[in-house]
Amino acid sequence: MKYKCTHDNNCTKFLNKPGGNGLPTGRCVRFNDTLNTCEIRGWCPAEIDYIKTHPMMEVENFTIFIKNSIRFPLFNFTKGNFLPTITPQYIKACNFDHENNTYCPIFRVGDVIRYAHQNFTMLAQKGGVIGIKIGWMCDLDKSEDECNPSYSFTRLDAMSEKNSVSPGYNFRYAKYYKMDNGTDYRTLLKGYVPSGLMCVVNGNAGKFNMIPTLINMVAAFTSVGVGTVLCDIILLNFLKEQSNTRPRSLRR
Repeated sequence: MKYKCTHDNNCTKFLNKPGGNGLPTGRCVRFNDTLNTCEIRGWCPAEIDYIKTHPMMEVENFTIFIKNSIRFPLFNFTKGNFLPTITPQYIKACNFDHENNTYCPIFRVGDVIRYAHQNFTMLAQKGGVIGIKIGWMCDLDKSEDECNPSYSFTRLDAMSEKNSVSPGYNFRYAKYYKMDNGTDYRTLLKGYVPSGLMCVVNGNAGKFNMIPTLINMVAAFTSVGVGTVLCDIILLNFLKEQSNTRPRSLRR
C-alpha cells in the first residue's frame, strides 16, 4: 500500500502500525519522478496473488488408506475397521463405496469429494477441507461381527467458500537463502490443498445389565407417580378396616 508524502513527518504517524507488505520505517522516499511515498521495510516484490494457477488434477485419483480402531473401556472391548475376512489381495484391488465395498479401507480422493457433494474441479481451484466421519454404534449383546463402522462425508469449511477474503483452504510457506554478496532472498510459495482430509471418530456401545435396569425402572415408576398411588391404596385399605369397627357405648 502506498502512502503519499512530501517529508518524513508525513510518515512518522505510520510507525508501529501494521502494514500490508511490511513494517513502516517513517521515512519519505522517492518512488518515481512525480511521486514520493512512505518507505516500508519488507520483502520485495510482495506476494503476487493474481497469477492464474493450474492445479494438479491427478490428485482426484490418489487413494487414502485409513486404519481406524475404537475402544470401549467399560466393556473391555476393542475393534478396528479391518474385518476378519479382509485379505491383502482384497485391499490391493478394492475402493470404498457405499454399496459393494462398505468396509474397504482404501478411499479414492475423487470419490470422497463426491460423497461430500462437492465438485473436485471447483475445490481444486481454491482448496477445501473434507471431513470423514467414522461412526461405531455397537450393541454388545449381539455378535461382535455386527459391530462395524459406518462412514459419512461432509465439507468442514463450507462457510469459507462464501467469503470474499481468503476463500477455500490454502497456506503459505517460504524458503530463505543468502547470495554470495550477502543479500537475503526468499521464495514465497502459496499452496492450495484440493482436499484437506480430517477424520472424526465417534462411537456408542451398550450392553444389558440388571442393576442399571432396576435403577431405571424404579426411577421411571417414581417419575410417573406410581409410588404415590401404591401408598394411597395401602392407606385406603387400612382406614377401611378401622371404619368397620364401631365404638362400644359405655355404661355406668
